[in-house]
Amino acid sequence: MTNSKPNTGLIGAAVFIVSESMFFIGLFLAYFFLRGDTTIQIPSDQPVHPSLALPLINTLILAVSVGAMAYAERGIAANKQRNLVIGVTVAAVLGLVFMLVQTVEFSRFISVGFSPSSSAFGSTFFALLIFHVLRVFAGVLFMVIVLVRALMGQFTQQRRAAVQACTLYWCFIAAVWVVVFLVLYTS
Repeated sequence: MTNSKPNTGLIGAAVFIVSESMFFIGLFLAYFFLRGDTTIQIPSDQPVHPSLALPLINTLILAVSVGAMAYAERGIAANKQRNLVIGVTVAAVLGLVFMLVQTVEFSRFISVGFSPSSSAFGSTFFALLIFHVLRVFAGVLFMVIVLVRALMGQFTQQRRAAVQACTLYWCFIAAVWVVVFLVLYTS
């Protein structure tokens, strides 16, 4: 009989992701409430259905970055340090590119007078986007920590829980983006 201990790092990451999910569910509920409340009028000059170009680019960026993290995780599972480093580096750079594109999107909204202070609807719209970008930033920081540790040779086939947790969190961030995209840009 083997004495296998549960991986507390992955359990902690899963619990954290569940709490983050609850946070986003609260934001989505507020958004839907304000959007559906007939007493709150969305000003006609505010983009209820903004352009899809930049959000689609960001969706593609996150999809490729999830593939890069999966490549990194599979690499270290096969004890291939180089694949780990390449995958995490590509995913982190793509995370930074996502934030840059999102900044351009924020600027575009603000340039047409749509901002968090323009209405209750604008506040929840921006809250969803800003809190998602903050999670992307946290994910990139997590990747940088994993990358530094990988370059120091701290991960092996048997010792890779941090890489798995980082991959899990990054997949969560990408999944939340898909929901944010569908809700804010297509509904």
